[in-house]
Amino acid sequence: MKIVLISISYSDNMGYIENVLPKSLARLGHDVHLVTSTTQVYYNDPNYDKIYLPYLGEKVQPAGVRKIEDFYLHRLPYKELMGKLYLIGIKKLLNELKPDIVQSLDVFSFPTVQVYFHQFKLKFKLFTANHIHASVFPIISDKNVSLKHKLFFYFSRTLPSKFISKKIEFCYAIAPDAAEIAEKYYSVPKEKIKIVSLGVDTDFFNKPDKNSLERQELRNSLGISNQDIVCIYTGRFTEGKNPLCLAQAIDKLAEMGEPFKGLFMGNGPQAQEIQQLKSCLVHPFVPYQQLPKYYKLADIGVWPRQESTSMLDAAACGLPIIISNQVQTTERIDGNGLSYTENDVEDMIKVLLKLTDNKLRDQMSQIGVEKIVNNYSWDILARGRAVDYENSLKTK
Repeated sequence: MKIVLISISYSDNMGYIENVLPKSLARLGHDVHLVTSTTQVYYNDPNYDKIYLPYLGEKVQPAGVRKIEDFYLHRLPYKELMGKLYLIGIKKLLNELKPDIVQSLDVFSFPTVQVYFHQFKLKFKLFTANHIHASVFPIISDKNVSLKHKLFFYFSRTLPSKFISKKIEFCYAIAPDAAEIAEKYYSVPKEKIKIVSLGVDTDFFNKPDKNSLERQELRNSLGISNQDIVCIYTGRFTEGKNPLCLAQAIDKLAEMGEPFKGLFMGNGPQAQEIQQLKSCLVHPFVPYQQLPKYYKLADIGVWPRQESTSMLDAAACGLPIIISNQVQTTERIDGNGLSYTENDVEDMIKVLLKLTDNKLRDQMSQIGVEKIVNNYSWDILARGRAVDYENSLKTK
């Protein structure tokens, strides 16, 4: 099959679906093309230059095509309308590629609308996806959202999405709350929604060797002893993610004489405050291919708020994980993690103290690794999508 994936933005050195799914589909022998804009992920973040520029480079990249492993990346110029981007030249490119399948990575966006209109002539099968959790969906998460905003959303998103949803084969929702959003707010028929989790690139994120020389040397280089219990957080240091809650818990545990250390990898507004707390190390972003060695030097992975695919990556590397009790994807911690009361530092301390038990951590580690290998590997998930794509081509 010739498969085209549509993504609003793309950045090298990330582990998002647009980086890994094309690679996994191409491994199955398909001709895979990822079509995106010239923008980096988070290009419109007001703090881009401070947080992401040193790691990702300039927010707008050159247009053009290049091969990445076994798939092709096509960067197209873009323009913006109402603060949202659309792709220039996508009609010409689709005419040249003549795809069998087009998989948009958004349930509704200007690029999704664009490929919807081109479907009538080119007759490819169209799939969409919803990666939005309730915790970051303003109409649900913001209690102060106005009626005016809700009405605008309905007429600009819900209503036009009804027409697109009639022409899709499936919308892949990453969790039950994402499925509910797709159905209720984007008019996707329930029978066209498939709940399929995001996955893990098990080429990089896999079972650790706790006795490896690399692990020991890396811990030593960071001033971490064999007795230290290292809690790692990766991602943005923002209020929405709130790694500061973990840092404050680590700080209090240090005062209590408990052997905890925090390793915070990323950047953001909370960085300076985190760095000033006891036993808390701040490390800049690294390419995701380098992240496994940092997960493998740690003992516990902690994400105090909101969902993150990093939770799955950490579990693949054998880390018990701690997440907020507000996160709905609780299957991520079944047998291999714990939850705490969101933003409650004292409860975070109680949960961390439970994981001072080496045997419990080892048990959770084994369960987590097996869970990822059996259920969350992108290679496994890509095979499932390929079957859906192939079946769609058998129907008129």
